[in-house]
Amino acid sequence: MSDEPRFEQQGRSTGGGEPLRLGVVPLRPLGLGDLLSGAVQAVHRNAGPLLGFALLLMLCVELLRWVVSTLVLGGLPDSAGVVSATGVLNRSLLSDVAVDTLIQSTLSGLLGLVFTGVLTVVVIRSVFGHSPGLRQAFAESAPALPRMFVAWLVQALLVGAILAAALLLVAVLGPLAVLVLLGAIVAVLYLTTAFSFSLFAVVMEDSPALASLGRSRQLVHAVGWWRVFGISMLVGLVSLLLVSVVQAVFSVVSGGSMVTEILAAAVVSAAQLAYGGAVSCLLYFDHRARTEGIEGLWQKAG
Repeated sequence: MSDEPRFEQQGRSTGGGEPLRLGVVPLRPLGLGDLLSGAVQAVHRNAGPLLGFALLLMLCVELLRWVVSTLVLGGLPDSAGVVSATGVLNRSLLSDVAVDTLIQSTLSGLLGLVFTGVLTVVVIRSVFGHSPGLRQAFAESAPALPRMFVAWLVQALLVGAILAAALLLVAVLGPLAVLVLLGAIVAVLYLTTAFSFSLFAVVMEDSPALASLGRSRQLVHAVGWWRVFGISMLVGLVSLLLVSVVQAVFSVVSGGSMVTEILAAAVVSAAQLAYGGAVSCLLYFDHRARTEGIEGLWQKAG
């Protein structure tokens, strides 16, 4: 192993020149531009294990969703018909859409764990100038999958419990329901942001499942919860905008074809997974490097 590089906390190298850069980002505190450009470079340099693998997994998600929803609901529900042109709510269709969304979210979450493991290895290694293939990245991340699943499940149960409790209270409190819903939304946003580094910690630090939640919260707050929340929201909003554009284009081209709609959903989801995941992973790298240096990261991925 070569000598460990230095993470320049002040954004400059010791010689007064540019910070050392081995891979997709410089080894200094990262700004928003560094995170976005680094994510783009990481995905482009590793298109196979990131974009290609993400597309394969999302195609599996959409096909499984179609099979399960067809068996359970008789087909994929059309969310556009939930509210009629006259403003009447179709409760039966709304229920079907909710079930279909739950099926899709569950499948995406489970298969997304496999992708997140691969992405973590690929992106962190790309910071140090490496480009591991899919087989290597999967081999390194596979042992962490059971712990990743537990961490993901705990987060899903926490969020689900908060929302379920809020809905129950809404039914009881009546006019005070708005305050309850606002409180539930704030709690969910806080927890999802505070735990956003947990899966990366499982892969890169071999953290136990439950300990990874506390570890994530520590790293998030070490630099700033609002920073992570703001960047995540910005990336999410940009993703939603691009999703809307791509889906509109596919809708016009497809002419209502089920195959084209499934392909469009898979392509959009794959791009979201790859680029959004890369930004989050680089954000984890940045927070950890700012607070602890890069020794641990270098030993694991350098």
